[in-house]
Order: sequence, then structure tokens, then C-alpha cells
Amino acid sequence: METKHIGQVELLANLKQPEARIWHWLLGTGIFMIFLGVAAILLPFVATLTVEAVLAAVLVIAGITYILHTFQSRQSKGMVLNLLIGILYGLVGVMLLVFPLRGVLTLTLLLIALFIFAGMFKIALSIHLRPLSSWGWLMFSGIVSICLGIIIWMGLPGTAKWAIGLLVGIELLFSGLTMTMFAMSIKNMKKI
Repeated sequence: METKHIGQVELLANLKQPEARIWHWLLGTGIFMIFLGVAAILLPFVATLTVEAVLAAVLVIAGITYILHTFQSRQSKGMVLNLLIGILYGLVGVMLLVFPLRGVLTLTLLLIALFIFAGMFKIALSIHLRPLSSWGWLMFSGIVSICLGIIIWMGLPGTAKWAIGLLVGIELLFSGLTMTMFAMSIKNMKKI
């Protein structure tokens, strides 16, 4: 027990003074993510369409930016290819905006990959942060992420319309809880 206490004190001592106050931001971000997670769980179809609309908007903006940059640079070498890349970004974004339900399956496959890889990274990070008393929460969050990826894969294609919103909500909820637990852990370490 003494070794665990010393590890936490050393970890806190290594934080610079402004970083030691980071628990406020972690707590606020954690609570906000919990709120977003609950909202997405309660309205999964709306959350699914929101995720797709945000991605579509980002692609349209990226395409416009790419096209503008191509004309601004005025380089003849590769100009046509750069222009085609910008048009491709923009067209995919517009297609997602015009036909939102058709893009859900593709986004669902990307979400599966996100959850599985994010879960593996969280588990690896939890092992690295094992001296902290709340490392288990991060491990649990990683396991939940991987399980969500597997669940959504098994439910394809029928669950794709609501699965993105629901699973993003669950992921946000658990990530928010994890951040909140880390914030409280850091706050409690400051008292030691």
C-alpha cells in the first residue's frame, strides 16, 4: 500500500503547477461528455444523423478549401489532380448531405474500427498509468469500446440506422465517466 501511495505522490510532483489544476477541466469535460452521451442514448437516430451531417459538412468544407488552395497556389504541375481531390471531397460531403441514410452503413463500418482501435489504445494506456488509483476505469472503458465495436458489427446491416447514435452515446458516457474519475483522482492526490 505504501508503494502505491509513493507512486501517486511522485506522479503529482512531476506535474507542473498549472497542470496540477487540470482536474477542473477534466471534471468539466467529463460531465459534458456524460451529458452528450445520455442525449445520444435517448435519441439514437437523431445522434446518428447528426454524426453523419457533421462529417458531411467537414468534407464539403475540406473540398472547398482544397479547391480554393489549388487556385491560390497557381501551380500548373498537379493542378488538375489537386482540383479533382477537392471535388471528390466536396462531392462525397454533398452526397452524405443529400442521401444521409445511404452513408450510414459506411460510417458504421468506420465506427466499428474506431471503437476497436480506441479500446486497444485505452487498455494500453491504462496499463501505462497503472500507478494511478483510477487506472481500472480506463481499462474498463477500453474493454467497453471493444465490446461496442463487436456488438455493432454483429448487428449489421439492420441496426446501422440507430447503432451509431446509441454506441457513440455509450462511448461518450463511459469516456465522460472515465475523465470524471481521473479528475477526482488528481484532486484527491493533491490532498496527499
